[in-house]
Amino acid sequence: MKTNKRWGNGARVDDLVTGKKLLLEAAVSCFAAKGVKSTTIEDIANVANVTRRTVYRYFTGKSDIISSLVDIERNRMFEQLKDVVAEYKEDFPRMLEECIWFTANYRPAEDNRLEITSGRNSAEIMPHIDNDESDRLWRELLIEPLHNYNAQTGKSLSIDDLVPLTGRLALIYRQHPVSKAEFHASMRALRF
Repeated sequence: MKTNKRWGNGARVDDLVTGKKLLLEAAVSCFAAKGVKSTTIEDIANVANVTRRTVYRYFTGKSDIISSLVDIERNRMFEQLKDVVAEYKEDFPRMLEECIWFTANYRPAEDNRLEITSGRNSAEIMPHIDNDESDRLWRELLIEPLHNYNAQTGKSLSIDDLVPLTGRLALIYRQHPVSKAEFHASMRALRF
């Protein structure tokens, strides 16, 4: 059966970037309304006013859509994080604390609709957050300041040990928020 469903206003979208953007916006609406686990490809197609086949033209499935959303927001977050921690590059322990604090408290600019990393959505999203791309971005941000810190202090902290810890602490504090004072007190306790 042939359908005449087209992108909302009836116009065909042949541009890959535009098509993906429209579908991701539909997915965000569905995830916000129903939760990630309960949302189906059919739901996303209906909100975008397209067929399931069109969704599969742009994405391999729901996991691919989730990965795309997480990648977009992760990149935005790390761009902002670089600016936030720039003033602490000479104080590595403080820089690390600010990285964890910022990441744990980061919220998307778009009225929190993309906040799919906590609450009912966290189990579906976590595999897409703690991955090789997150690891690469943490390494890129921390490697030079860590190297300088090790050289200045005579320590030999390993980026291989630090990156997983940093990302996971941010996720833990995101799931179990505390005040900034409580957070900094906990971080100071880790320094001994």
